[in-house]
Amino acid sequence: MRNGLIWVAMTVAAVVPAFGAPILVDLRTASSFTLLGGTISNTGTSVITGNVGVINASGTITGFNSSAGTTVGGSVIAPGATSSNNAYIDFVNAFNAAMLLPSTQTYSDLSMSRTFLGNNVYTFGQANISTTTGINLTFDAQNDPNAIFVIRTGGAFTANGALTFTLQNQAQANNIFWIIGTIATISVGSSGPITFDGNILAGQSFTMSAAAGGSGTLAGTINGCVFAETANTLAGTTNVNGCRGTAAAAVPEPTTLSMLGGGLLVLGMWRRKTTRR
Repeated sequence: MRNGLIWVAMTVAAVVPAFGAPILVDLRTASSFTLLGGTISNTGTSVITGNVGVINASGTITGFNSSAGTTVGGSVIAPGATSSNNAYIDFVNAFNAAMLLPSTQTYSDLSMSRTFLGNNVYTFGQANISTTTGINLTFDAQNDPNAIFVIRTGGAFTANGALTFTLQNQAQANNIFWIIGTIATISVGSSGPITFDGNILAGQSFTMSAAAGGSGTLAGTINGCVFAETANTLAGTTNVNGCRGTAAAAVPEPTTLSMLGGGLLVLGMWRRKTTRR
């Protein structure tokens, strides 16, 4: 009986994969900022929910005054302030850590509608990727409101024209992280205002283009924060709604629990059969 029990236990261990590493995107003090970068420029009457800041006293912030961009629940922090410098360091650390997360799915491009499941890291293999007009990106949290989505590129990312986001089964925009290796661009063009879900962390720069009609026309709304290591430009009226701090979730392999249950069932059946002998 002992040898049989050991054999069954070994069989269960062989078919049950280890739990995946936690997904952790820790913004720390950067979470109180909505726009953060080396320089920040805004044209139009953008509304920013949270703080606006740049690193070092040599950094510049333009386009925020009584007749242009405004902040809600935050302020424009003077360049070189300790809070901005610390937040910038926390942003860069979060970006670098996210770049090292192991991929759970790899794609070659983002030229078609796709569905992303929570608690996964999706990596796009091309150096530069862009969306095509009319695609839909679905984020499915599978009834876990804390589910984290990491969308990562090695190079540049461009959102080209109209696209839609579908957040389902308790998916939260604040739990979506776009980790862009170099340049992030949202190109509005003639498609009208764009609503973009998720926090954008860019290794170089970010640009939100102006909608048709110029800087006084709403270019779009970003449900998240926008951090860029160099220039952060809102070339038009853009509403940015901010982000929150640490986002983390333990990620089991998709089949782990079902395989564990199956293994325990086999063990129970074997023990009952042995008892009857």
